[in-house]
Amino acid sequence: MTYLLSLLTTESPSKESTQILCYYINDTSDVQIIRAMSGVGCHFERVVFSGERILFEALPESYLEVYASLINGTRPSKINCKLLHVNEKPDLAKSLN
Repeated sequence: MTYLLSLLTTESPSKESTQILCYYINDTSDVQIIRAMSGVGCHFERVVFSGERILFEALPESYLEVYASLINGTRPSKINCKLLHVNEKPDLAKSLN
């Protein structure tokens, strides 16, 4: 199942237009907790099951914290949202006109 989440900001509307679409997949066999963070402190937190895919919008300077459980606790890792950016193809119908 794929979810679409929005990392909301408290910035002006012109800043919201600079958000990028990001994609993350939990390719492990474990349940993970992900948390999207930005410099303005906005975030969302979500449990992601094995094989689950997440689409979300975030500012380019945001990062995703991924928490995976280990025997002796959790291991957090950080991923820059620029690395998760979805490169959208241009609309084919528009390019034919």
